[in-house]
Amino acid sequence: MKLFSFVRGDNMSEIPIIGEDILGRKIRDYSKIKWWGIDRKEIPWYPQIDYERCIGCGLCFMTCGGRIVYDWDFEKMRPVVARPYNCMVGCDTCAKMCPRDAIIFPHIGVLRKYRDEALAVTKSRKKLEELRKKLEKEGKVKSTGRHIFSNNKG
Repeated sequence: MKLFSFVRGDNMSEIPIIGEDILGRKIRDYSKIKWWGIDRKEIPWYPQIDYERCIGCGLCFMTCGGRIVYDWDFEKMRPVVARPYNCMVGCDTCAKMCPRDAIIFPHIGVLRKYRDEALAVTKSRKKLEELRKKLEKEGKVKSTGRHIFSNNKG
């Protein structure tokens, strides 16, 4: 997605494909890209599974389609956190979907610590301003005060 790549500053073609999962989804190694300038492997944001609570429903495995953090252990019929650093920093969708609250993430304070350390809010605003100027110059959006409108009719 061009807009996403511009804002994030990454290029999907630069993120190596390391295989496919059992559903045929391409697996990329997102641990190779930085999160707002911080090496991804320095940020302890990823799921941990409490197997005492896990019922093996597979929602976490099926739901994590973009980053493919999980593999599936058919012998034990349960998910395995195979690529923890593929987890998008701040995402906890799998935990929210889990019917038994078996997926645990670090406390929100951990996330905020890294957000502040990375100056993510300032960098995000700067990127959005650059994007606004670029899109206005290309005639793709028009700005009226604080709101930006797309010229797309689709």
